[in-house]
Amino acid sequence: MKTLQSISHKLGDKLLAVLGTLCVLLPTSPINMQFTYRDSGVFLYVGWRILNGELPYRDIWDHKPPVIFYINALGLAITDGSRWGVWLLEFLSLSFAAFVGYKIVQKALGAIPALFSTLFWLLTLMFVIQGGNLTTEYTLPLQFVVLWLAATTLEKPTFHYWHWFLIGLIGAVAFFTKQTAVGIWISVMLFLIVYRVKLQKFKELAFEFLYFLSGFIAVCIAWIAFFGLQGGLAQFWSAAFEFNFIYSSSGASFIDRLRPIVTGIEPLTRVGLLQCAGVGYLFGLLLVYFRRDLVRSWFPLLVIGLLDLPIELILISTSGRAYPHYYMTLLPVLAIFTGIAFQAIFSSRFLDGVQDAAKNVLVAGIFIVFLWTSFDEYRKQVIDFRELNERHLVAVDIEHITNPEDSVLLWGAEASINYFSRRESPTRFVYQYPLYVQGYTNEQMVTEFLDDLIRKRPRLIIDTHNPYTPLYEFPIQTYAIQQRIAYLQCHYRVVGEIQGWTVYEYTASPCSP
Repeated sequence: MKTLQSISHKLGDKLLAVLGTLCVLLPTSPINMQFTYRDSGVFLYVGWRILNGELPYRDIWDHKPPVIFYINALGLAITDGSRWGVWLLEFLSLSFAAFVGYKIVQKALGAIPALFSTLFWLLTLMFVIQGGNLTTEYTLPLQFVVLWLAATTLEKPTFHYWHWFLIGLIGAVAFFTKQTAVGIWISVMLFLIVYRVKLQKFKELAFEFLYFLSGFIAVCIAWIAFFGLQGGLAQFWSAAFEFNFIYSSSGASFIDRLRPIVTGIEPLTRVGLLQCAGVGYLFGLLLVYFRRDLVRSWFPLLVIGLLDLPIELILISTSGRAYPHYYMTLLPVLAIFTGIAFQAIFSSRFLDGVQDAAKNVLVAGIFIVFLWTSFDEYRKQVIDFRELNERHLVAVDIEHITNPEDSVLLWGAEASINYFSRRESPTRFVYQYPLYVQGYTNEQMVTEFLDDLIRKRPRLIIDTHNPYTPLYEFPIQTYAIQQRIAYLQCHYRVVGEIQGWTVYEYTASPCSP
């Protein structure tokens, strides 16, 4: 297989990373998908408002950690507000992740397993990306880089402590992108503790742990100072931590925790990634227990992977929900074990004596089979993303019937409309889910929201008929809330519909607040 390995060595890693990422992201690009899903729409809206001087949490409520907002702000800034800039950052981020992932598997197992490993996880990404621009997508390069750093650091007899500072720092960046995307860091530190204790190197462990914590805490302090100096620290804590704790506790039963693991993994099986990784995981266990001599050079990587897979599943299950994009955090560890599975296949004694030319044909044949069987699913994804374009017509209609200085409230969870129509929300609750969550919402939050509407007088209030946010029907009803609702009902009258949504427009009627 020397010819294929030579080509792979010279071009395969970079070409596979770039072309593979391009194939994954073309369906989500503005060429095909002019609109976005809800989460991405929120991030785009917050990024747009950041460029207009506003601060996340203080001026726009969302429960995601802050990194995603500033990625979107950067993307919009480099293309003058166009979504193409965000898409470009996605492309660069995923290409880098694919390249580093390839190098990790290549270093441990060789070019051919790395080739299949990268192909499989990129093909699988299409089925969990959910339109792109999601938090777990941006943690992928961080996960792969830390796998590389940890493995290469632990494999060396001598190393620098600053590596652990860097690992901790990157871990904090991942944490402030998606709190549950830290499985690899947990696995790395568990391995480090057991590894050093076994060797009785307690001093080294203490310094490594200290440097790791220093890197992690440095990022935490930076964010605390950033929001604290701008008067948004309390809102930051409330939205990004307090709400998420309540949100993840809402499905607290054991069965509710297991359900995402059982029902949510289906997208990971469509091109065979989970199946191959499962085989590789079993091979990994056997190697650790019976043939450790065969994996001496990449033993830390293998054990970190064995620890990480169950940890990732536990972290994914914390919310009791099974959104496909949650499973993106599994892709790096599944890529490693898929590489192990293919290494087992190509090192099998059944292939002893087979000429390299025949092996090259076998590799090419397997590639073609998996690409061919994935084509129909790929086409369906392209069509699904394109169908979102119908919702873009709502933003166009709003642009036509309002002025740029007008604010518009989408009652529900449609911040995308605010971004694409370039119409500011009159309240920081650009979507109203937090006002309907028992245990989190309170009278003060609801009256703040209603007072914003009364004071800023949005040109339109559009009821999207979201079953989770019924118009004016808050879980908390007090006299103060009812007074404000009565005022809004008096001043906002139905003027028509947009794509099945009811449109209310402000009218100066003789009502008093």
